[in-house]
Amino acid sequence: MHDIAFDGIHDEIVVTSPLTQAILSFRGAANGEEPPLRIIQGDKTLIKGVGATGKVSIDPVNNEIYLATPDQQILVFNRTDNGNVAPKRILGGPHTQLSLGKQNSNPAVLAGAGNVYGGGNVPCIRIDPVHNLLLVPQERGGGFGGGGVQVFDRTASGDTPPKAYIRGPVRMGNQFDVYPPAMTLVSHAGNDFEIWKIPTSGTSTEKPIKISAPLGRQSGDIGLVLDPLHKEAIVATAAGNTVETFYLPEAFETNPTTSSTGSASAGQ
Repeated sequence: MHDIAFDGIHDEIVVTSPLTQAILSFRGAANGEEPPLRIIQGDKTLIKGVGATGKVSIDPVNNEIYLATPDQQILVFNRTDNGNVAPKRILGGPHTQLSLGKQNSNPAVLAGAGNVYGGGNVPCIRIDPVHNLLLVPQERGGGFGGGGVQVFDRTASGDTPPKAYIRGPVRMGNQFDVYPPAMTLVSHAGNDFEIWKIPTSGTSTEKPIKISAPLGRQSGDIGLVLDPLHKEAIVATAAGNTVETFYLPEAFETNPTTSSTGSASAGQ
């Protein structure tokens, strides 16, 4: 499994399976050797991925599942889809300017597994169901976020350009989260949380609010999720092999004012 999403409204867990090229949905309380509730899999789905499958996100408000793929496409399925079903929408094409990882150039991989992908990192994507926005980081210079974050209409399909653009998040890896009520995007870069305002049109060059939050030596972030109930940001680390929780109320404020010298308190 290369990605996971949680549907808090329907209490379901959604994961990607790169080797079987599928999206699996489980009960939130699933335990042990329990089969999935639903499996989206087959040639009609256009799901591809060996070694680096797409990143999955769920919109429980509008009952949709989103998958970013190295085909430079974002596939959208109904949450309740099951079996070999075609996407309900596909966003992709030169005008989208999507940069979602790279095709595996290894002939042995391509010949042995068909038209599949691997070896590239696909960025996570996030949905703002309140303002009907889809947020996608761009890959630049070997990492996501260096070029910024594209903002699309949630229902955009075909070769549709983004409606807005955040010029920024640097060194954000491929992990970030959004808090729709405040229209904020939160990433972790280096030793800091960065809180960005999400624009709905044009290019935003507004600087982020930075909150100091070092993870420790060689403990780069590999996952980030916001917990609005407790006003916390939860970060999974790499070499540190820890899950660190930070109190970050600024991420949930409409007009945060903390300066770049602020710091976040942490617990594990």
